Amino acid sequence: MLIKNGRIHVGNGEVLENCDILIEDGIIKRIGQNLGEKNVELINANGMEIFPGFIDPISSFGCIDIAFSIKDNDEISSPLTPEAKIKYSFNHDEIILEELYKVGITTIGAAPGNKNIIGGQMAVYNTWGNNSNKMLLKDVVGLKGSVINSVKETYGKRDLCPMTRMGIFNELEKFIVESKRRQVCEENSEYYYKGDNIAKKIINREIPLFITANEATEINSLIHITRKYNLDIIICGGYQAHRCLEYIKEVNVSVIIGEQTAYNAKNYNNTDLYKIAQLQRAGNLVSFSLTGDNGPEGKIKYLWNAIEFYKAGIDKEEVLKMMTINPAKMLSIDDILGTIEEGKHANIVIYTKNPIEFYDSKLIYTIINGDLIYSEGEKNYVVNKKF
Repeated sequence: MLIKNGRIHVGNGEVLENCDILIEDGIIKRIGQNLGEKNVELINANGMEIFPGFIDPISSFGCIDIAFSIKDNDEISSPLTPEAKIKYSFNHDEIILEELYKVGITTIGAAPGNKNIIGGQMAVYNTWGNNSNKMLLKDVVGLKGSVINSVKETYGKRDLCPMTRMGIFNELEKFIVESKRRQVCEENSEYYYKGDNIAKKIINREIPLFITANEATEINSLIHITRKYNLDIIICGGYQAHRCLEYIKEVNVSVIIGEQTAYNAKNYNNTDLYKIAQLQRAGNLVSFSLTGDNGPEGKIKYLWNAIEFYKAGIDKEEVLKMMTINPAKMLSIDDILGTIEEGKHANIVIYTKNPIEFYDSKLIYTIINGDLIYSEGEKNYVVNKKF
């Protein structure tokens, strides 16, 4: 495939004018001007804006099976289920996945929900593929947790601990302390050192703890634990993160801001996106997600998040980093995705205008692993899955 004469937003702040992209075997082979190649599918991107495929770093898409009342991404038999793996819930046929690649989201950090203190292990998926195994990019990229009211509501109504915020953080600290104790006292234990034991990975900072915390009190408590036990955490939700900026900078915590539509307006109004974005200048990673407690949706949430940051005064290329290279780094896939560079996977989206600036911009093409899987242009089709 050869993409010709587009304006390429690399994803690292650089913009290339009137450039071509040559794709071979799902990989970006060459980037430059006036590239020529015979016998390739040609896309004329003249006058269009080209971006790396967007990455939602914390997503429930593909994992909830909307036909059932019991969501497959929340194992609520216990508030601590670190051994649970989201990959066993991921369903490549879940129809709502189309909402992702139709807005330009080509990759997600699939994750358990917010009802457990420790909900389980995350994985990275492309949003299109023949089956779940082919869509899987990387397994066990993080451990997902939560300290918000959903935990209290889930277990409190059953008269089980935790019923209070005090109980949530007590159980979280017990989990960390017990994990450290076992690491020291049972170094040769088959239980703790066989395979990819998740507790070992968290304690040794091999993978981060993605943990939902919305209010300033929750965020401050999490940062206290981070410092006390030297953990690598990524705060999700973070609606009041602007009230904890200095503390967040001090321990270099990353932040994934929750969707900025109905949920924020109703519950955590006046999130200061400009202040939160300044964390990026300080070296913290900042991103955002369209997954929220009001249910997942497509364009209206994801692009609105981007536009809200832009409206707050953030440069559009800095906002793009939140959609591409920053979440790629959070998920430890920045060696293969997150920017348009030679040698990386060809996950690319092409818009009529920059959707960070213009909400009326239209997605024309979505390319995943070098395959044109969605087109609103002359061909106007979605490539059928082959089994």
